[in-house]
Amino acid sequence: MTRAVYDADGIKSGNLRGRPIELLRDACRDLIGQGAQLILPGMTEISLVLDEIGPLPVPVVDSNLAYAQYVVSGQYAAPGKQFKVGVVGGVGPAATVDFIQKIVRHTPAARDQDHIKLLVEQNPQIPDRTENLVGEGPDPTISLYATCKKLEAGDADIIAIPCNTAHAFVERVQPYLNIPIVNMLTVTAESLRKTYPGLHKVGVLATSGTVASGVYQRALDTHGFEQVVPGPALQARVMHAIYGPHGVKAGFTTGECVDDLVAAVEDMAARDVEIVILACTELPLLLPQAEMRCANGRVITLIDPTDVLARHCVACAMGDAKPNP
Repeated sequence: MTRAVYDADGIKSGNLRGRPIELLRDACRDLIGQGAQLILPGMTEISLVLDEIGPLPVPVVDSNLAYAQYVVSGQYAAPGKQFKVGVVGGVGPAATVDFIQKIVRHTPAARDQDHIKLLVEQNPQIPDRTENLVGEGPDPTISLYATCKKLEAGDADIIAIPCNTAHAFVERVQPYLNIPIVNMLTVTAESLRKTYPGLHKVGVLATSGTVASGVYQRALDTHGFEQVVPGPALQARVMHAIYGPHGVKAGFTTGECVDDLVAAVEDMAARDVEIVILACTELPLLLPQAEMRCANGRVITLIDPTDVLARHCVACAMGDAKPNP
């Protein structure tokens, strides 16, 4: 049978008559003589000459035809679309990396293929959000919108923005998108209320832009929380910890930037605050621990909105949560 296909005058050379047909017919008769009740060709070329072989006392399956009928019937499972999280990155860059690490950490995965698809648009050129909110910096709305549209065009199902201050602009952008932005502030406030049902006061350490915009105030008000923020002197130190020459945006995670932030947490403890939101995505890089014991002996619980956002995005990908509560 192999000779009928591969010889110089065989079927592969284009010869569909004569000697190759006789060889195949003899092979079929031999199989029938051995008791075969059905013949299944193992070479796709044989289907080309079944009519030439002629009638036989047992059926010969046209394997090419059977395969073609199976394909067009659609009787197989089509691969489902895998959930994809779009990430507006670069606001700031280190916070984006921290967010992705937390997505990976919180994903229940036993192998690479179990992890969530991410589409990251790392765009550090988006204008500074705080400079616009409290100064004369350029409006970042168009840049945020353009970045979100790239993620939408990349087939993302939801968008995460690991920048608290950027959420002051989300309401301007969301109406022009066809996929939801997961509001980090909303999911953080929701998580706090579920975790601490009797909680009233919540400290917020954030950029001056976030504080001035009132976005956290509104998110916390919705769940009956009282927002507590630092006074002017300590707010200046929080900003120094973020934007100062030795601040976290300059790549520092030890030294005076940590001292500035600790001073603000100590102030919260002195004002009977027990829960403090590190409401700038760079701040958890300075205080990564879940709790901090203050000089007055009070233990302050530190809330990391980046971690809350990562957990929520994983829950959305797993089908266990909606983008926004």
